[in-house]
Amino acid sequence: MTAPAIAEEALADPVGLIVRLVSNVETHLNADRIRGVVCRLVRTRAGRRNLAQDLHGNPSLLRTGKPPAPFRVAKLLMALHEAGAQDTALPRCGECGRPRPYVGSRSGGRWGCSPCFDTPAVCAGCHQQRRVVSRDRYGQPRCGKCPDSDGDPLTELTQLITELDPALAPHTVRTALERSTKRPAGQRRLAWAVIDRPELLTSVGHEASTPAMLRFIAELVAAGATAVVKPACPRCHGVKALSKLLDGQRICRACFARHAAVPCARCGSVREPATRDAAGQPLCPNCLIRDPVNLEICVGCGRRQPVAVRLADGIRCNNCRPKEVRECAHCGRTAPCELSRATGQPWCERCQQRWVTCSGCGTVAQARGGTWEKPLCAKCTNPDPGFWGRCPVCATTWQLSPRPCQRCVLDQKIRDLLGDGTGTIGPELAAFHAALTGAERPDVALAWISREKARDLLERIGRDERPVTHDLLDEIPPGKVLAHLRSVLVATGALPPRDERLVALEK
Repeated sequence: MTAPAIAEEALADPVGLIVRLVSNVETHLNADRIRGVVCRLVRTRAGRRNLAQDLHGNPSLLRTGKPPAPFRVAKLLMALHEAGAQDTALPRCGECGRPRPYVGSRSGGRWGCSPCFDTPAVCAGCHQQRRVVSRDRYGQPRCGKCPDSDGDPLTELTQLITELDPALAPHTVRTALERSTKRPAGQRRLAWAVIDRPELLTSVGHEASTPAMLRFIAELVAAGATAVVKPACPRCHGVKALSKLLDGQRICRACFARHAAVPCARCGSVREPATRDAAGQPLCPNCLIRDPVNLEICVGCGRRQPVAVRLADGIRCNNCRPKEVRECAHCGRTAPCELSRATGQPWCERCQQRWVTCSGCGTVAQARGGTWEKPLCAKCTNPDPGFWGRCPVCATTWQLSPRPCQRCVLDQKIRDLLGDGTGTIGPELAAFHAALTGAERPDVALAWISREKARDLLERIGRDERPVTHDLLDEIPPGKVLAHLRSVLVATGALPPRDERLVALEK
């Protein structure tokens, strides 16, 4: 098998390649069991591809378990042995060379056991160079013979919280602490942090040093605490999950995405990058799933398409994914429906594409709520501006889709047809371009320029370097599309009026 074919297999079916390589070595696990281990261990498509490339580049790792190699290989070996593998090797320590059921990672593709990787330090108790077992409340190392004797932080924490909120029992505080972090060292660090700064529980929880602090606060609130307050995002001030750390503060996912947003190297939309290409340029999520490398064969239509859903029988594209037949909440028809993210109600494809005059504000827009008789636009369906996103191109249209709105798509298509290669429209066609993009119903204009005859006609005019005149149009074979285009050009001022009947009579 040639190298290009190998690379293509790792891209197209990385899990299948991993299962085949492991099955060549391991006889005590069947293919389905190995596939389950791989899918549980590595959940992302990029991670599976990287693991497949690693194993194919050096399949001896499955028999030797010797570093240097990416740590994901060591995790696969450990997971296989937990599942009952006997023929594949345990990962070996890169220092002592012994097989270990658990190893830790270091930079440069090294992994090893704890005795070899632990760095000794001077113990704060006995002042001897020893292996570090724990650290005290000041972050100083402690050996196994010198535990921290500066009080019991868990008892101090329990007393502090029960005094702050007498409704909480001591065992409730201990239970919340155990659910927040399992390891005793983590529980002590959390307790010391709260003892040093009790305001973390009431006002400045967004300054928590670890996510365990936020889980602890949530557990106390769920247990009935009234004095303990869930922290709000310091940027949008919404009480929500603070999953990201920025400038020493815990912020929500949406605020972090806005902070990290940059122009996509392909489509130009300003969004948080989902990945980066080979040149290090940012790619938005939409361009990531539409990258030719990430397209897969849809079992419904048989074409290579972006993956919309993964089912038991294979992947489905957006057009082939199954839709439940229900009663549409907008028009009342029984048809294949999806749940609207704006209303939470089922709506059919016809209602998703419908343009209406909003019964609330009178603007012409796509229907996003209401009923068939009284439709509502996005702003009237949910007036909260924080609920909706914005079109990545014009930043004006309220929508939940990350793709450009129909009016921006129309503008780009017209520039592609009539532009000079850089998207610049000539001055003689500027009024015509403005009339099309400013149409009240951009979907109607999109449908017209998408027709083959209209598209070919506009493209022919755009390629011609001569100014647009009646004589230029007379060189084109006559037809209804040409007559309609000529009338639109006259109406927008791109062409002077003339008596078409007289011209026909002269001919």
